[in-house]
Amino acid sequence: MASAITAISNDGTENSSVYVIKLDELEHAAVRTGIAYWQALRAGRKVPARSQLSPRDMAGILRNVVLVKVVDGGRDYEYRIAGDAHVQAFTVRFKNLRLSQLSERAPGLGRILHGLYEHVRTTGEPLAVRGWVDRDLPETRFMYYESALLPLSEDGETVDHVLVVSIYVPKSADF
Repeated sequence: MASAITAISNDGTENSSVYVIKLDELEHAAVRTGIAYWQALRAGRKVPARSQLSPRDMAGILRNVVLVKVVDGGRDYEYRIAGDAHVQAFTVRFKNLRLSQLSERAPGLGRILHGLYEHVRTTGEPLAVRGWVDRDLPETRFMYYESALLPLSEDGETVDHVLVVSIYVPKSADF
């Protein structure tokens, strides 16, 4: 059963929701491909290493990938790789951007993302989410998304990166 997290905007209105679901409930092929790739890299270990990632091996889903580096024990996160799907959905150039900088522009989004990244960092477990975004949010160009957040660890213990694979359903002109 999915649990909901509701994002509240700065003016106090409810504008989007995040539903935590099981990995096998994710429906989109690109997200499922990302999970299969991550699971293959694990090769029996709990968490694969960031150094195992290969852009060539992710070519079919690279536009749907974000790689987030843990900074200062989770106090912040830095976007190291950001595929075109993310840039188009949020109208933000993520590469080398810190989550704290993104949070200055969109505090509600920043809080949700920090919570999701922190969950993956502290548990070392993958996380699957889906949800709807308020159609009036000016900083987004999508209305529905589905994401897998997958932990990475060089030492096999401490999560130092989060691999995120997402799809976004764009807003239509008449939505």
